[in-house]
Amino acid sequence: MSQNKIIWLDANSSDPVSSFRSKLGDAQTFTRADNCIQYVQSHSNESIYLIVSGSLAKEVVPEIYECSNLVQIYLFCGSIAAYAEWGMNYCDKLMIFNHEDDVLERLWNDLHKNLRDQAMLLSKRAEEYKQRVLEYRQPCG
Repeated sequence: MSQNKIIWLDANSSDPVSSFRSKLGDAQTFTRADNCIQYVQSHSNESIYLIVSGSLAKEVVPEIYECSNLVQIYLFCGSIAAYAEWGMNYCDKLMIFNHEDDVLERLWNDLHKNLRDQAMLLSKRAEEYKQRVLEYRQPCG
């Protein structure tokens, strides 16, 4: 199972008093597209959920969209209409938001679903191993 990683790419993501930053918790932040691209491409063992500002989206999304570890992209911008047509090229992994609460609600819902799916898979595997143990259990005496 890969680790889920939240990444926030925004020129203002390093602002320590950002309320959005505090709501994200332990998200990895980037202020430059090239650093973010390098991170996504070099961390194939992580399932990445990327929040990207509109101002950097057109630079970064085409570079990382095909990365298999990129689960979802949340484009956070001032105007959904300004990115709607462009975003159609990336609609399998891209959602566009103009309010931070909407981004966060969707992110937490997506992570919740992913973790529940992983838990169910792990529980199923555990049951399979339990059955294997029973096959090899020898009676005492």
